[in-house]
Amino acid sequence: MSESGKVLLIDGMSFLFRAFYGSAWGGAYRQTSTGVYTNAVYGFTKMMLDYAELVRPTHLIVGWDVASRESLVRSQWFDGYKSNRTAPPDELIPQFDLVKDLTAAFSVPNIGCPGYEGDDVLGTLSTRLSDEGHEIVIATGDYDSLQLVDEKVSVKILKNGGKHEHYNPASLLALRGISPEQVVDVKALMGDTSDCIPGCPGIGEKTATKLITEHGNLDSLYENLTSCTPKMRSKLEEHRDQVYLSQKLATIIRDVPVEFSMEEAAWTYDSATVLDKFEELEFGRSLATRVG
Repeated sequence: MSESGKVLLIDGMSFLFRAFYGSAWGGAYRQTSTGVYTNAVYGFTKMMLDYAELVRPTHLIVGWDVASRESLVRSQWFDGYKSNRTAPPDELIPQFDLVKDLTAAFSVPNIGCPGYEGDDVLGTLSTRLSDEGHEIVIATGDYDSLQLVDEKVSVKILKNGGKHEHYNPASLLALRGISPEQVVDVKALMGDTSDCIPGCPGIGEKTATKLITEHGNLDSLYENLTSCTPKMRSKLEEHRDQVYLSQKLATIIRDVPVEFSMEEAAWTYDSATVLDKFEELEFGRSLATRVG
C-alpha cells in the first residue's frame, strides 16, 4: 500500500485476560446453551470494537503470545523469567482459540511467533510500519510498551472501567518524567516482580527514575558511580550484571520474523460473516447492532 494509514495494534493477551477477569468477578461465566464459555471472547470483542471506534484505524492487527514460558527466548537468557506464572483458569483456556476464530470473522490478522511474546510482535510491527510512514496506535495493558512510543507511535494503556491512559512522547514525559528511551533503563533498575525481572534489590521506581533522569541512561549511570552515595554505589556495583540482564529482559524485541499483509489487515469486514459468528456464540443483540 503506497498511502500511509492509521494502524491499530491490539495486545491480544492483555485484552483477553482483562475481558475474562472483568466479567468473572462474580463467578458467573457467560456460556452458550451448549456450555461453551464465551465471557472473555464477548468482552474482547466489545473492547476491540470500542477501540476501533475510538481510533478509527484504516488497519487493525492483533498480536499474540504463542509459546509456553519454557520455550520463550527470554527464558533461555534467565531461567527464572516469568516463573511465577500459574496456569490460566479452566474456563478461559478454550477461549484462546475461540477468540482467534472471532477476530478472523472480522478479517483481522492474528499474528504471533514461537519463542516471542505479544509485546515483541507489536514492537516489530510498530517499528516496521512506522518506518513505512504509517501512524501506529498500540492498545495494551502493559507499561513495557511505552518504550515503543515515538512521533509516529502512541500507546493507550488499558485501565479499569473501560478507561485508558494515552501516551505520546510529550505525555510520557509529563506523566512519568522520562523519555521512551529511558523506559527500559528504569525497569532495569527497579525490576518487575510480575515478570520475575530481578533489577537491583532495594531500588524502587522513584529512585530508579531519579537515577536515570539525572544520568540520562544506564551506561552513563555506571560510568559515573562516584557521583552516587557510597551505599548506592555499592549496591549498583554488586548487582551490575543482574541490572544489565534485567535491561535485556525488559527490552522489547523489534525484529521478530513475522509476515503479514497490509491488504489483509485493512479494517473492513463482511457483516454477515460476523453476525453468523455472533449467533453461533449467542452474543445477543447488543453487539450485533454495532456491526449489522
